[in-house]
Parts: sequence; C-alpha cells; structure tokens
Amino acid sequence: MTTLYYSRERLVLSGALLLFFVPVVGLGCFFFGPFGMVLGAILLVGGPLMSIGRLARVFGDLRAVEYDERQITLYPIGAQRRLDWRQVASIEVETLTQYIYGFIPVNRQHSIQISHAADGRRLSSINIPFNLLNADKAAIMARMTHMEMLRNRAGEAAAGRAVPQGMADEAEPSDFDADAVMARYLARRGEQQAQAEEPARPQMPPRVAGFGRKRA
Repeated sequence: MTTLYYSRERLVLSGALLLFFVPVVGLGCFFFGPFGMVLGAILLVGGPLMSIGRLARVFGDLRAVEYDERQITLYPIGAQRRLDWRQVASIEVETLTQYIYGFIPVNRQHSIQISHAADGRRLSSINIPFNLLNADKAAIMARMTHMEMLRNRAGEAAAGRAVPQGMADEAEPSDFDADAVMARYLARRGEQQAQAEEPARPQMPPRVAGFGRKRA
C-alpha cells in the first residue's frame, strides 16, 4: 500500500487563513458596490466553511491518497472516496492560476485531479492540492506516474478478460502438415511442367498389309 500524506503545518496555516483572513477581505469587499457585496458575502461565509474541512484533517491520520494494485482511496477536504482502477478515467495535474486585473498572473496552485465515472454517464473530479501534501512536487509527480501505470495495467487486464473465450484459446493441434502438402503440390507441378516441355518421340507409321511375296 502506497500513501501520500497531508502536512499538518500546511493544513493549520491554510485553515487559519480561511478562517480569519478571508472573512476580513470579504468585509472590505462590501465597500465596492453591488458586485463587491456579493463577493464579500461569499468570502465571509465560504472562508470559514472551507477551513472546517482542513482543520478537521489536522486531528486525523493525515492520509490524502492511498492506493495499491487493485484500487485507490482518496481523502479530499470532504468525504472519502474509494475507487477501483477501472473506474478511474484519468489522472492529471490541474493548475489554477490567480490573476490581478484579469491578466497579470500572481499565483499558480497545482492539484492532483482524479476523474472518475460518477453515474456511468458523466465524469466527476476529485482534487488534492499539492500545497497541502507532505511531499515536494517531484515526489508527487513520481507517485502520479505510478498511479497512471497501475490504472493502465488494470485497463489492459479488463480488455483481456473481454476477449471471447473461443478467440483467446489456442488452436487445438491437428495432423495437418501445411509444409508437406505444399511440397507434394510443387513436386506434382514440376513433373507436369517437365512432361509438357519434353519433345514428342517419333513413332513408326503403322504397318499396312499388302500384296506381294514375303521375303525371307
């Protein structure tokens, strides 16, 4: 079993920012017209709600992702989810870029994005942020590569099981020898060609009975 863990220090720091700093920013947005008031209300309520899940993880076992050759278990900031590898549609890095004035990038946040079939028809995604994990970017990418390998292996195994039994089984042995048949065919063909190319032998004309005395 391979496990990626959350960092307790990062969970505490991000949870405190969401709990105290984000609501203060939300209050400041109320002074910027109707749109600012809507944004301020979202930050004022959403910040503390988002902090609850992160602070709750601090007192747990800090597991974020756990997987083996059969399945993967995700522990996002929310409900736990266990998936078989054949249910996983993709494993990708999701990047969220924050901008100032709509075009100046100031921050990029990366996440492990696991997409899976939610109800058999549409895909749903679960994100695990890099900046909350107790590992650097290189180690996280190595784990994602390993996950993708296991997912592909499970898909190949499922495809192999889907092959019809009659096609998967090897052909039963028989007494038919294709090489021997071909050799006999070529030998017969050679004999026919030789007979066709051989010049016809002259034949004596048939003896005709006639009159006369028989010579001794």
